[in-house]
Amino acid sequence: MMVVDGTKKKLKTVKKLGRMRCTNCGHDVEASLTKEAGYFDICFIPVFPHLGYKIILCPNCGIMKKLTNEEFKELKDN
Repeated sequence: MMVVDGTKKKLKTVKKLGRMRCTNCGHDVEASLTKEAGYFDICFIPVFPHLGYKIILCPNCGIMKKLTNEEFKELKDN
């Protein structure tokens, strides 16, 4: 019998997007294109990956704007 103990999430910066105006706080910030990776863990050992989100992260207010796969690819390739 296997018991899933919990989940862990990690943010991985894919690309720095440069100066952008945050739609939430209105500040000009150095935004980054980020992937959220998550794992289910058993006894604090990450075992099963699960799909996370593709986001733009504002370092000032911490807001995360979820992106579609198409939006993510377009921003990554530019």
